Amino acid sequence: MSLRLPKETEVEPLLALPLRELKFSDLSNYSFSAMTTQGTVADFQYFLPRLLEGIASGEPYDYNCETLFGKLNYAKWLTWSPREISTIRAFLYALWTEALATFPLEKRPPAFIDIETVVASIAVTGEDLQTYLIQWEKLETTEANEHLVQFVTTHGRDFSTEGLFRTGFWESAQPQANTLLKWLTQRVILQRVRGNVGLLRQDGFDHLFESSLLTLENISSQFH
Repeated sequence: MSLRLPKETEVEPLLALPLRELKFSDLSNYSFSAMTTQGTVADFQYFLPRLLEGIASGEPYDYNCETLFGKLNYAKWLTWSPREISTIRAFLYALWTEALATFPLEKRPPAFIDIETVVASIAVTGEDLQTYLIQWEKLETTEANEHLVQFVTTHGRDFSTEGLFRTGFWESAQPQANTLLKWLTQRVILQRVRGNVGLLRQDGFDHLFESSLLTLENISSQFH
């Protein structure tokens, strides 16, 4: 039986390999504790291209994607070089574009559970969601509308005038949660949801649609 390496030294064998030779599965444990108990910010920057490649290609991952994306905020990526920042933003935008064009998401990579897990992953990086939500609003495709109806059905009752998802991953992304709340409770967005009720999936959550939409309509009447 092989001995388990201490967390602080577990990263060393990974650093000894060329990046192209690293399996995504080999980086799974590292990604969960990167920088907190394993390695430095420089190590994270080194592994990041392979980690993002694995996420984008839908390779099996042992943790929630929000865990990995939250590491970007921990590493203060918005203070990195302009080239690194623009590259990561391009990746996030491409990820979002792919997600909006794919319904349900499990049909093809990226393999997220639903659109909420994608928007939450972007939110926990510390990135402003406004640009992403504007893109969603402008898209009038069936897939974009299906995501909107599903999102409201599944998560509408988690909203309140005080904010959204004050536990879990959203707890560390309250400014982004508030941006999402204000966007979602616009009358034009809620009318779009109501107008696309025919896209509601019979997936066991469909009975939540009316109460979820009513929750958001009540909030909208107070905000707008």
